[in-house]
Amino acid sequence: MDRNAVADLCESLPGSWPDSPWGEDDLVYKLGPKNADGGGKGAGKIFCFLGGGTTEGQPHAISIKCDPAIVPALHQKYDAVQSPSYLNKSHWVAIVLESDLPDDELEELIVDSYERILAGFSKRQQQLITGTEP
Repeated sequence: MDRNAVADLCESLPGSWPDSPWGEDDLVYKLGPKNADGGGKGAGKIFCFLGGGTTEGQPHAISIKCDPAIVPALHQKYDAVQSPSYLNKSHWVAIVLESDLPDDELEELIVDSYERILAGFSKRQQQLITGTEP
């Protein structure tokens, strides 16, 4: 799965919205309210870090929240799964795109990250975010 496919998947999830809090080259996908001034910076909760800039010749990578029980197994099974910088290494993983992690498993991990962040909101907020309010 390449960077564009990851972005498309993230954008397809209900209530997800993109933000670039550290500049145009770095993209994150969030859930929750945007700031009252209409900008997204500083608001919402991130479920996927999708950096845009890479070192010349280096592949793109993402960071997503993960079940802590499977993090060690993912590290052992796939070279693509690495420890993220600046994030809790027992709850987040960095994944090199277009590597040895199958696309269907990567998709499941991204959706799981989305669901983990969504679950941190109240039931009412979840309904507002996903557009399923009664």
